[in-house]
Amino acid sequence: MDADLFGDIATQYSGRLLRAPEVRTKVIDHEGHTVPVLCMDIESDSPARLPIHVEQPYPADQHDQAQAMARRMSKGMQVTVIAPIVGVRLMVCNATQVHPHLEKEPS
Repeated sequence: MDADLFGDIATQYSGRLLRAPEVRTKVIDHEGHTVPVLCMDIESDSPARLPIHVEQPYPADQHDQAQAMARRMSKGMQVTVIAPIVGVRLMVCNATQVHPHLEKEPS
């Protein structure tokens, strides 16, 4: 997605933590630089109760801050997540059918 297209548009999700959050390490470039990432799974407050996986990256030197935030939260806690829409992606893990749309050749 083009970040300029959406500018500063953000989205918000609320729900309950399905398990305690954890801090993982994420490689952010081809040179192997890493950052700590607070990872959590929530059950959204939407009518469908959809699960949402959330990752909040921290600066490389803030692993302790990420760990402290993870310790502040526990399974079942209500949370609200705000994220730029550019970083949001939908994943469908249980598709039952995919229908290709074949382009017609020009006449």
